[in-house]
Amino acid sequence: ERDGVVGQEEAWSGSGGGFSNTFGIPKWQKKAVAAYKKKAKLPPQNLWNNTGRGYPDVAALGGGTNPYCVATGGFLTGVYGTSASSPVTAGVFALLNGLRLASGKKPLGYLNPFIYQYGSLFNDVTEGENNYDGEYGFKAIAGWDPATGWGSPDYSKLSVAVLEI
Repeated sequence: ERDGVVGQEEAWSGSGGGFSNTFGIPKWQKKAVAAYKKKAKLPPQNLWNNTGRGYPDVAALGGGTNPYCVATGGFLTGVYGTSASSPVTAGVFALLNGLRLASGKKPLGYLNPFIYQYGSLFNDVTEGENNYDGEYGFKAIAGWDPATGWGSPDYSKLSVAVLEI
């Protein structure tokens, strides 16, 4: 177990993710997508778009294995899904921008090229599959994947990187 993580992070079977039918693969993502396609056992080609942009870019404990603990109505409960992980990820990047601003630097701006350049600074999720209990889905593997992206943000590593650029 890593400090601050209760249990192992894994791809949520009920999560989305895959390859867009609308948008092509952007230049900053080509290397990561090609590496995934080379390493992973892929679903049948007729079920996904081989030329589409991969998504998600990152994940943050979106599944029910590691829910976020919140207080509501006087009780503690666990919440998960995009509605929980998106604000957490946004909060991490807001804090990173705060570090940059406090150091006299500009905010990060458009994040996707940064995320793909510094993908190794995220907590890589290598277990699970987004198959919604069906036969086919995309498996989480080492590096970027269409089940968890680069994984969850590692604030301690990212905070060093954002001050060096």
